[in-house]
Amino acid sequence: MKRLVLDFEKNPNIYRDVDDFFDIIDFYYSEETPFHDINPEVEKVIKVAERMYPDNTDVKVQRAHIYYVQGNVDSAMHILLNLEKLEPDHEGVMMGLADCYLYNNKFDKAMAYLKKIIRIDPENTDVYDLMIQQYLIHCNVDKAFECFQKRIAIKADDDEDFLTNIYHELTPIPQVYEAALKFFESYIEENPYSCNAWVYVAMCHYELKHDDEAIDASNYALAINPHSTLAYMTKFTVTNDLNVAYEALQNVPEVDKYLINAQLGDAYFMAHNYYSAAPYYRKVIDYLDSEHSDDVVVNYLTRNKLANCYARMNDPASAEKLFLESIAINPFFDTSYEDLAHLYRYEFHDAERAENTLHFLTARFPESKSAWLQYLELLLELKRYEDVIDTVSEAEQHISDDDDLYVPLAVAYYNTGRKNEACLLLHNVDIDCIYLEDLLRRYDPNVLLDDEVMQILQQKRDESRPDDLYDDNYDKYNDRY
Repeated sequence: MKRLVLDFEKNPNIYRDVDDFFDIIDFYYSEETPFHDINPEVEKVIKVAERMYPDNTDVKVQRAHIYYVQGNVDSAMHILLNLEKLEPDHEGVMMGLADCYLYNNKFDKAMAYLKKIIRIDPENTDVYDLMIQQYLIHCNVDKAFECFQKRIAIKADDDEDFLTNIYHELTPIPQVYEAALKFFESYIEENPYSCNAWVYVAMCHYELKHDDEAIDASNYALAINPHSTLAYMTKFTVTNDLNVAYEALQNVPEVDKYLINAQLGDAYFMAHNYYSAAPYYRKVIDYLDSEHSDDVVVNYLTRNKLANCYARMNDPASAEKLFLESIAINPFFDTSYEDLAHLYRYEFHDAERAENTLHFLTARFPESKSAWLQYLELLLELKRYEDVIDTVSEAEQHISDDDDLYVPLAVAYYNTGRKNEACLLLHNVDIDCIYLEDLLRRYDPNVLLDDEVMQILQQKRDESRPDDLYDDNYDKYNDRY
């Protein structure tokens, strides 16, 4: 195929068979490009093919596909609907129309085309996969399961990508894990030696708090494939047994050991054992750097977590360096920016750098409520109450009807002689009274010395206390809440 491509690049305009054009296009599609982009070489191929084969349906379908990927769905639909009149059973035309209708949120029309393809080509697993995905997106688990069973009757090999997609498509659905178990147990009936299916059964049982069943399923998976990274990671998640992770390091492929080291680091981090977590996170970073891995998410998060370890180990300089490295790896995640601002504020005691970081953070991630709240807390600490009022007004443009914003605003009003407005805000905020009192204590404990404020808090306590629990036995009340 490479030879064919080189020949086209040298002599694009010589006559060649139409199938040669599609082979060249397949070669260019195999090169990674962003979704809303088409390799410019494909455009060249299509233009030549259109000139030589102006009436070829497959060429026109490719043109429609280019329009679709570029977001020009109306033009794609125009081509495909005209083609449908001439060749109503052409699979490429039907698939293209299904994609366009899905893009336009016309689910029923899209599914009608997909079902038509299945009637013509009943063993088309790609179409079944798309139907399953769409039914799950629309929370129709029964229809998805029906398609799933038909699909695995055609092909039920140990397809990791297929099973992973099913698991992640099920995740947003209510009662997801009971539904997911049904899928994976059905898959195991067709392929009892599917290591990956047993792993997902284990994950479902774990989420359902069926720990014994989760461990058994993990062990089945490892018995089938004693080198399965995913099976070891799942068993470690279920058992939280460090010996499982150490065993995994002896058995999983070398390229996956960084994932196990990351899990070990997380286990120690969650136990607040930062000195033990740090070496494992360092191993992950060293591996990713040396192997030039494209696992951006793990690279970013591991640097962030190691930075947090150093911050807790009284090494703020190392923490700062790692936060900045994580930001360089992915500047579109907000976590490290927030952590960096926290570091400047509490470890370096540098309010100016903390404020600069938070100002940048709220500009880049204006919908991040935690960023605005951290910024407001810093302004309150600096007693810049007018700036607090202005900042809340700015935040409201991006975060609507969030009462957490109004607590710092009430504190700012209180400290600028606008006590009535402050009390009105505190009276109206829909926030748990205990949480509200904690916020006021953090922002400005002096506010809690005011009798009117305390009356508002007491009223909120009384209103939130259920009648059946309100009696003289305060200890009984506390036991329930």
